[in-house]
Amino acid sequence: MVLLFLGYIPIFAQKKEQIKIIRADILIGTEKKRSTAQRLIGDVQFKHQNALMYCDSAYFYKTTNSIDAFGSVRINQGDTLNLYGDFLHYDGNEKLATVTGKEVRLVSPDFDLLTDRLLYDRANNIASYTTGAVIESKNDSNILVSQRGYFYSNLSTFLSKKDVVLTNPEFEMRSDTLRYFSKTEVVNFLGPTTITSDSNLIYCENGWYDTKLDQSKYFANAYIITDGKLLEGDTLFYDRNLGFGKADGNVQITDTIKNIVINGDHGRIFEKKDSAIVTDNSLLTQLFDEDTLYMHADTFKVYKTINGDQFLFAYYGVKIFKSDLQGSCDSISYSLTDSTIRLFYEPILWSAENQLTADSIDIRTKNNKIHSLYLDKNAFIVSEIDTLRYNQIKGKNMTGYFSEGKLKTIFVKGNGQTTYYGQDDAEKFIGVNVAESSDIRIILGEKSIETITFLNKPKAKMHPMGELDPVIILRYPGFKWLIEKRPMNKENLFEK
Repeated sequence: MVLLFLGYIPIFAQKKEQIKIIRADILIGTEKKRSTAQRLIGDVQFKHQNALMYCDSAYFYKTTNSIDAFGSVRINQGDTLNLYGDFLHYDGNEKLATVTGKEVRLVSPDFDLLTDRLLYDRANNIASYTTGAVIESKNDSNILVSQRGYFYSNLSTFLSKKDVVLTNPEFEMRSDTLRYFSKTEVVNFLGPTTITSDSNLIYCENGWYDTKLDQSKYFANAYIITDGKLLEGDTLFYDRNLGFGKADGNVQITDTIKNIVINGDHGRIFEKKDSAIVTDNSLLTQLFDEDTLYMHADTFKVYKTINGDQFLFAYYGVKIFKSDLQGSCDSISYSLTDSTIRLFYEPILWSAENQLTADSIDIRTKNNKIHSLYLDKNAFIVSEIDTLRYNQIKGKNMTGYFSEGKLKTIFVKGNGQTTYYGQDDAEKFIGVNVAESSDIRIILGEKSIETITFLNKPKAKMHPMGELDPVIILRYPGFKWLIEKRPMNKENLFEK
């Protein structure tokens, strides 16, 4: 008896609940599809478990527990979900509904879905389409369009694939695959995605967007383009209401107008202030006349003033390397409008054999080339002869001009002083020339001074070698030889 009882268990387990006829104006027995069918006409209503089905007419196949329904088709499941169409085939054993028509609509309190063919799996509460659909949110202005998709009723979630477009008054989102949570209005990106708005363009291959809060996070090759600036990083966060973007890990900000690239560990963009900040392991790169300028600092900040002038600031431990110009200082102000770089707080520049110092130094560029330098207050130029002897030029202010990428001409204005070791054609020292003049013009050669012209009340004397002590007498007040601070390559910029 036990064995006999166990033998019947599979039979009971496989029994399916039958579809019930609730009402119809006319009920006729007939043959259809070589099966015995019941023909129902007029205000037809069926019930299967917790689902009610309505139509104008139908065929009910009791042996297969299925329905073919026609005209004004509607499926109601609970109080939350209604499915409308022109034709319905329903398999009661599989609990699978296929609805077709010119306007097939799936309606819930949160959205309307419009397509021409929808498959609804009641066993798993999943609706799917393969011929394109439009989904309109009732909670906001989001409209989701895709060629293929799934709606998971239990989770109130859409999975959309192929030619996916989500539009909103603030942006348009295009994706290969995305997941949309209709109750929370959060979108998950599961493939290459582009978000376009009036203020920016965003790209990623993974991430999420909260359309209620207008906040989002992006991963995998993500970037934001806003007002000529490209922000990239391993992780991006964006708040559209605040106009704030944040990047962390392998950050890069590119100014596509000025051809400036800033790399670092962390980056921030403030759209409403038209500013950006990059910090930690930061490096600026800018192309100059087939050469590249590299600048390192703890922090870089780019911003635009009310009158439209754009500035870049570099803070703390600034170092510069270019093949023909190197530098060091505490901070820099770079006017991107007039292309002037100003070095502050113990600034030092090196050009060929020359070390230049002053209270502040301006690097002026023109046509993507370094045009001139301006040394403001306590201007001092030093070049090494040997470990004891140095050529020196000192004055209140100096202006230096470049030719073919090299510092060629220097004008000293105010309190000019020079110490210059003269050499003959065999490069043998013939003496040291010590001179003073309020204004001086100096022409530099490849490795030495070619000419010095004293322009106002000069006093000069050539002293024999060894007559004056090269350290005690010949070094001017404020003399410093700081060659150990000179970056010799790009990698030196990060050395303390």
